[in-house]
Amino acid sequence: MTGATSAAQLKSIAKERSLDKYGTLITANVLIFVIQLIISGITTVSSSGSIIIFVINQIITLVVNILLGILVSGKAYLYMNLVYSQTISASDIFFGLRQHPEKAVILQSLFVVVNFLASIPAKLIFFFFYRTQSPNLYYILLIVLACGTVVNIYVSLTYSQVFFLLHDFPERSAKELLLTSRNLMQGNRLRLLYLNLSFIPIYILGIVSLFIPLLWISVYRYASVAAFYQDLIAKAANTASGQEIEPNT
Repeated sequence: MTGATSAAQLKSIAKERSLDKYGTLITANVLIFVIQLIISGITTVSSSGSIIIFVINQIITLVVNILLGILVSGKAYLYMNLVYSQTISASDIFFGLRQHPEKAVILQSLFVVVNFLASIPAKLIFFFFYRTQSPNLYYILLIVLACGTVVNIYVSLTYSQVFFLLHDFPERSAKELLLTSRNLMQGNRLRLLYLNLSFIPIYILGIVSLFIPLLWISVYRYASVAAFYQDLIAKAANTASGQEIEPNT
């Protein structure tokens, strides 16, 4: 895709759209965090050395994270309203309950299941390493962690647009939304990766500044990601016959 908008330009758009709205956006992010924390605390089984308890905790975490796709959908809706200069409210995070929650759960399940499968080998190795302290297991753990991270990053980038697309094309099936995101991200994965990596310096600054600036930084980053989607879909729509936003079957 030619004439791609730079990361700096996307960040500038995000800043402009977010002016006078940080209170609402930060409140929404805090609400999501608190809801996730409460649900996690309620559903987590007490930890112990038992492999059975370990497995039960993993299954519960898997199910809860899939269901939280409804909140992820609502968050995407909130930030889409932001970058399209629409009225926003912290309650927008619950829009996913009204806008095809079943699709949001299906879409979220892809990310959660991939992350689960990619992380299970490392978790099992760490489980036994914790007990044996074997140096060989330590090196294997590092390799497995690296491989799992690569898989997660690739999947996350490829299907990064699905929740935004869900609100732009609610009539499409979950499968079509996944295919559309994959098509849109052809040649754009590195752009989005670079955009996310460009926030590392200010995240570090936020950490050394007693973590409070992280509330603003998380809003800034996600608004930039939403601006990336806006730029992506606009350029795709201007392509001859809109082929780039059509799902392949």
